[in-house]
Amino acid sequence: MIYLEYLLDAGAGGMRCPPWVDDGGYWVNSADFTMIGATRDNPEFHIPSTVHRLTAQQVEDRQVAIHNVTPMTKEVVEEDGHIGRVNMTEAEVRTAIQNWVAAR
Repeated sequence: MIYLEYLLDAGAGGMRCPPWVDDGGYWVNSADFTMIGATRDNPEFHIPSTVHRLTAQQVEDRQVAIHNVTPMTKEVVEEDGHIGRVNMTEAEVRTAIQNWVAAR
């Protein structure tokens, strides 16, 4: 599996995920609008040289760095039964990314 940091493509129908991303749209970086996706390690695809290829560790490190600026959140059930959101810990972010990588 190849992990990619990429931008959406602009086309006649609007913004879309590039065709060489099999599973994308994860964890937008609001500083530069890049996101994470994955694709098969397949020589039939041409992935532009401007796209950053990342290791699993680099994906995890990227997300922790973004989390330090714009925290990732998770849902929690509050005492009154309503659903709320709280910031994830760094350990929770790392686990979430590791689980995502393992699922691919």
